[in-house]
Amino acid sequence: MNVRIAAVSVASAALVAVGATSAVAAPAPAGITLKADHASVKLGDVVTFTGKTTGLKEGGKVTLQVKSGATWKSLPVTAKVDRSAYKLTDKFQKKGVQVLRVKDGAAVSKAVSVTVR
Repeated sequence: MNVRIAAVSVASAALVAVGATSAVAAPAPAGITLKADHASVKLGDVVTFTGKTTGLKEGGKVTLQVKSGATWKSLPVTAKVDRSAYKLTDKFQKKGVQVLRVKDGAAVSKAVSVTVR
């Protein structure tokens, strides 16, 4: 009888250990996508940027950045994450190809280009 109780105890402990380790999963890495509604615009036109997020805090803020030489500069354009998505707009006042991305903490989207003529 004691052998049976010991076997059940060992089996129960093993199931609890397996359940506990599988329940502790690493958080999904944060990610952001970015799309511009136009690839080419006239000077002064408004471009709408949209995207989806994963692993970011609901209500968190994403910031639009523009590449300037080898560095990224944050623009005064932000949006709150709502239901894992965001939408923001910007008006371009400089001609040329503008390379942009969205950032929230360490999470950064892939860059998109908008040609301003």
